[in-house]
Amino acid sequence: MKIKRKIIPAISILFLYLLHVNQSCAQQTEIRSIPWGAMYAPLDIMKSYGMTGTITYYRGDGGVKKLFSDLAEARRCRIKLIITLGDVRPSTYADQQGKIDMAKVREELSPFVKISGQLRSYIEDGTIWAIRFMDEPHDPSGLPQGISINTEDLGAVMLYLKQSFGSVRVGSTAPARYMVNVSNADWCFGQYCHRTAGRRGIDPVQFIKEDAALAKKMGMSYVASLNASTNPVDNKTFFETYLAFASIPDVDFLTSWQWQQGRYPSSFEKRITDPSVRSLVTRITQACMRK
Repeated sequence: MKIKRKIIPAISILFLYLLHVNQSCAQQTEIRSIPWGAMYAPLDIMKSYGMTGTITYYRGDGGVKKLFSDLAEARRCRIKLIITLGDVRPSTYADQQGKIDMAKVREELSPFVKISGQLRSYIEDGTIWAIRFMDEPHDPSGLPQGISINTEDLGAVMLYLKQSFGSVRVGSTAPARYMVNVSNADWCFGQYCHRTAGRRGIDPVQFIKEDAALAKKMGMSYVASLNASTNPVDNKTFFETYLAFASIPDVDFLTSWQWQQGRYPSSFEKRITDPSVRSLVTRITQACMRK
């Protein structure tokens, strides 16, 4: 009897401790931090700005080597990647009617399918947030005006990606109004630019809210993007809009086209290094930490 009297309090204390731990873990899992950053941002400098997610690009055997290097760095820095595999141009895969040739798809993705087993751990721990195939299939360059990629064919590509890489989000950089018609796709992409949509009187926040709501209605994740490259607005207006996007509940990943300036009037890199927007950038990091 004495032994029992000693054990019962110990068990009770252990039970209460485990209950407390479980409650703490449950509270932690309710915090949903969304990745944010800019497309093609260099991984080695992202952390200095608090950025936590980017879209990267890989093609061919050389791309495989770069992919593994980037994945190791991203895992170390806890950065989420949407990895673009293969040529993004629709004309690489499609004929003049928008029909996709699956033989061309398999050939282009072959270097990555060969090492798909080595990517599983990065998918499982979330380092690979998603796979991207093809840019703007809804409005592709290199095809006759008014022609878009056949959604049924693109759905077959998405299925091939799932069969090759396992349980991973797959999609294209195209808005919800197009992507919801692509079978097997898991995410949509909406991009706003004040130069185009703004001039037509379309409000940026309302635009993203509506597109994201459509994605969520169909059970898909949503990536919101703000054009940094050809957008004529000043840096303050740009990051105020970016911050507003970060606060939209249906947005799951926040990005911008694009980091480098290249031949374009501006860039995310040029904008974020402006000292006058430092406080706004800090608020973006805070807004992306959701509870």
